[in-house]
Formats: sequence, C-alpha cells, structure tokens
Amino acid sequence: MNKQVIKDLLEQIIDSASLAELLEAASEVCHEKADHLETNWQSYVEADRWSNAAEAISRIASSEAVPVS
Repeated sequence: MNKQVIKDLLEQIIDSASLAELLEAASEVCHEKADHLETNWQSYVEADRWSNAAEAISRIASSEAVPVS
C-alpha cells in the first residue's frame, strides 16, 4: 500500500469519526501488537516498544491539541 492510499484512508476515517478516535484506535492496535509479541513470541523488547508507542499515542489523543470532532 502506498503512502497516498494510506493518507486517503486516514482522511476518510478522520472525516467520519475524529482525530482523537483515530489515535485512540491506533493506541489500542499498538497495545494488541505488544500483547501478541509478548504472548506468542516472547519478544519482550519489541513488545515494550509497542506498549511505549501505544502510551505516547494515547497521551497525544487526549491532549488539548487534538480536536475531538
């Protein structure tokens, strides 16, 4: 998938939901990837990176800088 396709899909999601909801969903996906890596592959370092990314995205999603609608 090329970058323009990804951008178009993200724009559609933001238009139908909100940036905050998109970011929260991305955070959840990162948490799920972390859990999968830890549970199925015992890849604790990579799981920790995904968990850190999830937390950072969640903080951004709940910041005042992100429009909720």
